[in-house]
Amino acid sequence: MAGKCQHEGCNKRAHAAGYCVAHGGGRRCLHEACEKPARGTDYCREHGGGKRCQHEGCTTAAQDGKHCYAHGGGRYLCHQKDCFKAARDGTGFCISHGGGKRCQHEGCSKAAVGGGTQHCLSHGGGKRCRHEGCSKAAVGGGTPHCKAHGGGKRCQEPGCIRSAVGSGMHHCQAHGGGRRCQKEGCAKGAEGTTNFCIGHGGGRRCQHEGCSKSAEGGSAHCRPHGRRCKTEGCRRPAQPQTAYCKTCVVGAKAEAKQPKPEEEKEEVDFAAILCGLAGAQQKSSSAAAGAKRSKPKKE
Repeated sequence: MAGKCQHEGCNKRAHAAGYCVAHGGGRRCLHEACEKPARGTDYCREHGGGKRCQHEGCTTAAQDGKHCYAHGGGRYLCHQKDCFKAARDGTGFCISHGGGKRCQHEGCSKAAVGGGTQHCLSHGGGKRCRHEGCSKAAVGGGTPHCKAHGGGKRCQEPGCIRSAVGSGMHHCQAHGGGRRCQKEGCAKGAEGTTNFCIGHGGGRRCQHEGCSKSAEGGSAHCRPHGRRCKTEGCRRPAQPQTAYCKTCVVGAKAEAKQPKPEEEKEEVDFAAILCGLAGAQQKSSSAAAGAKRSKPKKE
């Protein structure tokens, strides 16, 4: 009979090397740089190990031997009407409908992420990127970095370094990854939570009355109806939370970082100073000699 884990304070069952799975015991994933435990195969769940979801086209790990959470896996289904996702942590609802652990940050209702934290990714939960000076969340795929620093799955198109998007996908959106536009004959990527590309009405739309154009950047309006840069003569759209466009903001920051020119110093004519000193010294010597000559002799 296997004993308990040798890690201090742990009462879990020990596997190989005298430790439980959480503390390094058992077989580990053979994927490069991954230290997670292998599941049924030579790899962890994120890298293809264990049983996979039987839903057509899905490669996510199964939760009940047949399907993943998104396709109805797990013991109980969400109580929300027309939702077939699995309920989390005995709450009766899936994560999208308020189930599972929630972020403990004041005023935040997002789901808390794994890793033993009590917060969502935005408030410091989960694993963080190990790149020096970066505090973003590390993404899945067995990497310890955020997407910007090479974390997560990458597009397998030769020469492309973008992130792969979509569950079970191996390409970025530009090369066919992620959800596609549902408009017949369109192969572009679907925007946001919609089923269409920007050209066919997907993504966020301008909130100006009667306008159906796409909203620009992080604003709520299209370019013609959005806020404009306050710099005199500039008509570019203003950036969110500022009153200026991106070009003017970058220019202002660059100007602020430039060292201020030192005040021009008056040029000193050292030759004239030396000549003046020499002349004064000569006059002083002549005056001393004249005084000596005019001094009366003692009898």
